[in-house]
Amino acid sequence: MSQVEAVKMPASVYTAIVQHAREGKPEEICGIVRGRGLVAGSAIRGRNIAGERIENYEVDPETLLLQFTFEEQGDEMMGIYHSHPVSVAWPSATDAWNAHYPESIYFICSLEFDDAPVIRAFRMTPHWIDLDIVQLRRELPFTEVRPHLFAYYHAPGAAAPALLHPITAHVPAPFYIDFFTDDHGDEVDSRIVSLVEHTLQVDWPDTAPAHP
Repeated sequence: MSQVEAVKMPASVYTAIVQHAREGKPEEICGIVRGRGLVAGSAIRGRNIAGERIENYEVDPETLLLQFTFEEQGDEMMGIYHSHPVSVAWPSATDAWNAHYPESIYFICSLEFDDAPVIRAFRMTPHWIDLDIVQLRRELPFTEVRPHLFAYYHAPGAAAPALLHPITAHVPAPFYIDFFTDDHGDEVDSRIVSLVEHTLQVDWPDTAPAHP
């Protein structure tokens, strides 16, 4: 497997995201990161407009539209960030379902330990593969992670049952299989979302105190 390139972030951006997360706790906060490629330049706060904000987020449209202004000025929306107020900095099944920008890096700020915040960086890529959800539900341990949203997580190194072999042949673990149902329990949408973590290199000044 080829080496995953690191994401670079100025200390000011790291600190800004942590501060935003602390101000918003116990709710999840969110925003976008302006930059180029895998280099972050600045963090722009957004509004979390999700109906349930303790364990979910949705960046407001006005903030997302700023990506077009960035592009006109030679930059891009290189990242989207949100917080996990009481859990680890690892994408949840809901995060995977909400990952609509595969070209962006997803930054997760964990405040599981208030005095030791952690930010990690991920690429989350949806794969549109025809799935037999009825059969998958019979043979895999799906969990209803929020009303109508069901998920199965396949960890690296986990044994794959035969029905997953066509998937694992093309999508490397870890990945989620997510599907959404209507009020009758019938599937209305599904996708596979693969996760790739990037090392986050923060440019801490030599004279700076320990990071927040």
